[in-house]
Amino acid sequence: MISAYTNILKKLLVPDDILESILEIDLDYLHEKGYRTLVLDIDNTIVPRSENLMTLNMLSWVARVKNSGFELYFLSNNSSWKRIERICKQAETKGFYFSCKPLVYSARDMATRYGFDIKKSVIVGDQVLTDVIVANWLGAFSILVDPLDKKLSFLKTLQRDIELNILNKLSIN
Repeated sequence: MISAYTNILKKLLVPDDILESILEIDLDYLHEKGYRTLVLDIDNTIVPRSENLMTLNMLSWVARVKNSGFELYFLSNNSSWKRIERICKQAETKGFYFSCKPLVYSARDMATRYGFDIKKSVIVGDQVLTDVIVANWLGAFSILVDPLDKKLSFLKTLQRDIELNILNKLSIN
């Protein structure tokens, strides 16, 4: 019985890939596997929470993603539509704010609105309990990256420690 629960937790919480940075994503590999859409978290995934705009390095990566034949969208739990709109404008793409991840409704709405197959999508973020869960729940390819800003609040540090502990325990079993 416990192994059944462990398998459910693995399917929900363990990402398909873990990378230090979004810049390490192997776009050729994903394209070969049939993925055509990248859905990215914003805060601490492509922009540190303390910054309002993407760096030139990140903008260059976004251009490379688009030139590689991928559609690109942002899905953020941030409640500031101004922040998300500013970053979407900078990247010349669409995005949703206040998406309430890990709930799947905003991600499904985004896929329907923009006409892409969520199962042929890659969802990338820095948090297991939001980004990885929503990706795995929807059957997308999930990638967990390290947060850009290493100085997290006490609660975010605690959450990150819990997430990494859970991943460690699940990967042992």
